[in-house]
Amino acid sequence: MLSSFLIIMLAFTLALFVVTRLIAEALIRHHHAQKCDFFRAFPVQPGDIVFLGDSLTDGARWDEIFPDLPVKNRGINADTTQGVLQRLGDILSGSPRALFILIGTNDLPWFTYRSNSDILETYERILQRCRAESPQTQVFVQSLLPRARSFARRIRQLNLGLQALAERHGCVFVDLHPHFADAHGALRGELTNDNLHLMAKGYQIWADVVRPLLQRLNAEES
Repeated sequence: MLSSFLIIMLAFTLALFVVTRLIAEALIRHHHAQKCDFFRAFPVQPGDIVFLGDSLTDGARWDEIFPDLPVKNRGINADTTQGVLQRLGDILSGSPRALFILIGTNDLPWFTYRSNSDILETYERILQRCRAESPQTQVFVQSLLPRARSFARRIRQLNLGLQALAERHGCVFVDLHPHFADAHGALRGELTNDNLHLMAKGYQIWADVVRPLLQRLNAEES
């Protein structure tokens, strides 16, 4: 009797999880489509500096951090390397001055799992398209940020792969990771409240790392 009850409860729990996951995925798809539609209505222009990525990028108000620069935020919550590849054309068609990419952390969890080689293969396609469709755009490949300690090893491996990709495609590799990681490779506790997303101090650090690169771009433009 007890075993039958446990089996029923397990089946109910699994069914509830599946339904909840399907609802979450639908919300993510709808949100992605809404953001892409907005971005198409307010397109990237020649000379713009674009920050491209997922919720980590979306969480910043880059135009407020760098008010004197033509910055556009093209981050979308829950986006992946495949999502960025899918919407890349709308960005490159605007011939931006520079593109700062940070993408890949949402490819890591078990419910969206992709292997390191799959992630890097998709990332390479992103860089290939950047070169082919907007060769004048200077591309900055930003390392993945740390998150919970359980992801530390994979993130270190992927960042080595991203650095190699950046060098092969003539992009600038921006190693953000050491500025955010603790001794165990996890995201420093004072920079987050959920082991993934950044508090204000994290964005201040990020801005300090990329500011010299933006100043150099601005000097080259003038």
